[in-house]
Amino acid sequence: MARKKSQSDAKQVAWGGFDLSTTGLALGVRSANGEEAYVQAKMRGATTWRGQPAFELAETPRLILMLLDELASRKWTFADATFSFAVRQHDMVLLDAAGELLMPALSWQCHAAAQEVQELRRQGAEAVVGRVEERFILPKLLWALRQEPRLRKTTAYVMTTGDWIARLLTGKTRLSTSDALSNGLLAQRNKRLAAEVMRKAKVDPAWFPPVIQSGREIGAVTRRHVPGADDAWMALKERLAGSRVVSGLGDNHATGVGCGLAEDDFETMVISAGTSGTLNRVCPPHTPLAGNAACFEYYRNRLLLMMLADCCKWYDRFVSQHAASYAGRLDDLNAAALAADLTGVRRVLHVAGKETYPPDWERLTVGQQAASTQLSIMLELLLRARTMLAETPALKCPVSTFVLTGGLSQSTFFQQVFHAGTQLLNPRAKLLVSARRGPLRYQTAAYGALLNAMRPADPRAAVKLCPTRVAARPDASTRRQLQYLLQAFGL
Repeated sequence: MARKKSQSDAKQVAWGGFDLSTTGLALGVRSANGEEAYVQAKMRGATTWRGQPAFELAETPRLILMLLDELASRKWTFADATFSFAVRQHDMVLLDAAGELLMPALSWQCHAAAQEVQELRRQGAEAVVGRVEERFILPKLLWALRQEPRLRKTTAYVMTTGDWIARLLTGKTRLSTSDALSNGLLAQRNKRLAAEVMRKAKVDPAWFPPVIQSGREIGAVTRRHVPGADDAWMALKERLAGSRVVSGLGDNHATGVGCGLAEDDFETMVISAGTSGTLNRVCPPHTPLAGNAACFEYYRNRLLLMMLADCCKWYDRFVSQHAASYAGRLDDLNAAALAADLTGVRRVLHVAGKETYPPDWERLTVGQQAASTQLSIMLELLLRARTMLAETPALKCPVSTFVLTGGLSQSTFFQQVFHAGTQLLNPRAKLLVSARRGPLRYQTAAYGALLNAMRPADPRAAVKLCPTRVAARPDASTRRQLQYLLQAFGL
């Protein structure tokens, strides 16, 4: 671990984690004695390239400087810190020989490469790199080269946005395994560059930087000019000079780390009821899969992920449309849900970001409506959990622990539904909730990036700094009622 610092140094950043998402840039920091802070800013630079979603990256250093300024206003300093980045998965950066951006970074929302995916599959790419999707960098690169053939002559580097940021800060050009492995760029077997796959697809492997394992230190932030760095980058490099940069994570990997998953714990499933609902489980790298979960790197192993695109966003819509008087008083609304008569609980259907309420919805009390919404959200998560349990039929490590985290986990009623439902899935499982406190309690991607920054000094930091406690349990009668409802609704 880093050297111990005195109490007077409590506001000095020892580690920091950036979360660059589609909607914003966030930064979580931690001092050596455990004080934490969190700041965020809205994303800038959203654009399109050939009609596809992309991001102009010129605003990136300015956004980072904004967050550093905000922390400085709170009396935080940045000497001798270690940082890591979690970046929206599948961002593609192309640079010329002078280090200048050749085009905006195509985002995960770009799904134009359908033809290229089919070609890669016919060439046998998936036998080497795993499943290929339209949003992945390899097929998107092929699509971009067809849209603008001149790129074949001008491209010198292809990398992820996270690797591009690390390059400009440290002067070292690397390809982090976490994101590269989930973009069709590396062989699943050994995490080496999939050069033969690239050659078959007529892509030059020399465009890709040397591979570095995520969680390893890339180098220190340097004051010297790096090709492609403008004045804003130079100002940022001056601010962070001497700090170290750790090879970053894709945002899905970071979320798993931020939930406290140990890289060798194959018996735990984490259900995060945040803005989006995510289910994470780690498995050994060669485990046969059913093919229903997304698969990402988790350091030495695999991260299986399933997602409910709307989770807290679904609940926020309910509050704004049906319980507006409780806005800002969510604890009171949670209490109303806990006290509600369960005979009035109904299923709320959710399809493609829209909810369909039952015909007698307006006759329910606000507590019954809140309970119905919370139970319906948990039902969707539990249905995915059941699918996740079937994802690894040959794995001889059944899930024996379920951990609930995320904003909705604050609700005792939500915890009770979680308890009732997971007991249907495995009556002998331990049921836990996150016991983290502080400003990073529910910021799992930023927290995961922060824990990744700590990894070179302490590989077990994610386990140590993600405490849990036993989830709230309903009494026997309430449990039976909740289980009856969950089963009636399809669990």
